[in-house]
Amino acid sequence: MVAGKRRVFIFGDINAALAERVVGQLLDFAEESTESIDVLINSVGGDVEAACAIINAMHGIPCKVNTVCMGFAQSAACIILMAGTGVRTAFENSVLLIHRMVWEDPPEDTEDYLPPPDEKYVELCRRLENAFLGRFLNHDALWAEKSIPTALDMSTDDALRLGVIDGVIFLDRH
Repeated sequence: MVAGKRRVFIFGDINAALAERVVGQLLDFAEESTESIDVLINSVGGDVEAACAIINAMHGIPCKVNTVCMGFAQSAACIILMAGTGVRTAFENSVLLIHRMVWEDPPEDTEDYLPPPDEKYVELCRRLENAFLGRFLNHDALWAEKSIPTALDMSTDDALRLGVIDGVIFLDRH
């Protein structure tokens, strides 16, 4: 494998199929070598369950996982960006968003109607959310619960100040 070509792409909706592909690639790369892996992200988010699988895989391998926002890292994608175990960066014109988990109640007349989750499930998800936000921003869950609002849109400068990323990639301005 050529150095620098250990890349995994998270583009589009984060779902079970994407998570299965990404986790498989991370595990395959980890079996080949302990060299760092770059995860390139351009996504407005998706399933928290799928994001958790990707994050756990990133933290469960011996390779450093650098995360790079290529344009958008919103919702679950932003949590994956923050969870990088190597260098976390974003291009200067990137759009980042962290928000609290929300459940929308679909109309009951649809076939796919699922009732809203029960209070225990919501509480478990809230604890997971605060643990992730706190850990990846170098704080604890209580800090995250008190400091992160319902939604937080960020420029790369904001993300750098908050600790969501470690650096900004500036566009070449020849």
